[in-house]
Amino acid sequence: MSKRLWIVALAIAMLLAPLASVQAASEDYDVPNGHFFTQTGGGTGKGYLVLDAGQDKNGNTIRFWSEFRRLGGVATLGYPVSKRYIGPGGFLYQAFQRGVLQWRHETNRAVLSNTFEWLQDAGKDSWLQSAKGVPSPIVDDGSGGDYAKAVQTRFTWLTEPTIKVKYLANPNPAAISGWNTDRAIELYGLPMSKPEKSGPFITQRFQRIALQLWVENVPGMPAKGTVVGVLGGDLVKEAGLIPADATVPGADNEPVVNPTPAPAQPTPAPTAAPQPTPAPTSYSWYPVMRSWSSNCGTTFVYGHVLNRSGGLQNGISIKTWNEWGNVVISGSGSDANRGDGGWVRIVNKNQNPQVWYAAVVDGNGNLASEVFTIRFEADCNSGAQVVELDFVER
Repeated sequence: MSKRLWIVALAIAMLLAPLASVQAASEDYDVPNGHFFTQTGGGTGKGYLVLDAGQDKNGNTIRFWSEFRRLGGVATLGYPVSKRYIGPGGFLYQAFQRGVLQWRHETNRAVLSNTFEWLQDAGKDSWLQSAKGVPSPIVDDGSGGDYAKAVQTRFTWLTEPTIKVKYLANPNPAAISGWNTDRAIELYGLPMSKPEKSGPFITQRFQRIALQLWVENVPGMPAKGTVVGVLGGDLVKEAGLIPADATVPGADNEPVVNPTPAPAQPTPAPTAAPQPTPAPTSYSWYPVMRSWSSNCGTTFVYGHVLNRSGGLQNGISIKTWNEWGNVVISGSGSDANRGDGGWVRIVNKNQNPQVWYAAVVDGNGNLASEVFTIRFEADCNSGAQVVELDFVER
């Protein structure tokens, strides 16, 4: 093996080293409303808190601990490598070995950030390829911004069978139920490259992880035939994309960073609820999510279409679809149960944990509003199976 490839292998070993501690270390313990981890504290006894604490601008508790567990905990995300911090877009983040969680107040949940897109935007592709053996991304997938087409196209890049099986498999069945392709996309993101060989391994880059298949036996490295994940959160930290003060380990009672909640607003009169100010756009309509709720029966999305004056508008086409197609276009006012301006899309007669999309379209099927992403969940006692979504005229 060439000297350069040995250097790459050594760098990979450093990234993979924490995986062993995932199974063996027990230097962590419960604290009120969360957990304290010292495994990534450098052997100082200090570490990082993962908590359900603080409130966002909607008055929701910021639940990094609950969301960390929902996504599979240490087995899928690794240990924390940062405290909470305010990052891109003014959102609240916390980094873990395998990914970075972002708290979203509008959906009352955390989502995984596209860490390998962050690295691309920061100009780190050459560094990733030369020092870590991670392929550079394919710049244009030909989708033209159409998400459903992007999914279809990028899934054709899963040409290495062992990597594909790893990508689609539930990484932690004991903690994650209802695993499917949508959950794989939620955890790992879409492919950003095709598989490429670099020395003793084949690597494929995704939005939130890079998966490596070892095809040669190298002393001290994973066995031939093993697929491992390069730790996206650690790479973001190494690249300097996390504020330095957020990476300093602390004590188990250290105050946590929280965003400053927006000032409380007077409760509007029931007949005069203010509408959100839409972002500048050429679209004629914009989506407003009114509510979501759990439901152990039917999974569906419904809502109304309102004109500029707040009146109910009939005859507007609402397109709903999932990542594999399954498109339905419903006219507002056509559903007798919803009345004037109303529309509904029944997804399934039971729990259907998938990602769906909704938008207003014109008579030619072209988008006339932003696309709204709907995440239905499997847990019918506390998850989302019913979403109320209105479209409002600009």
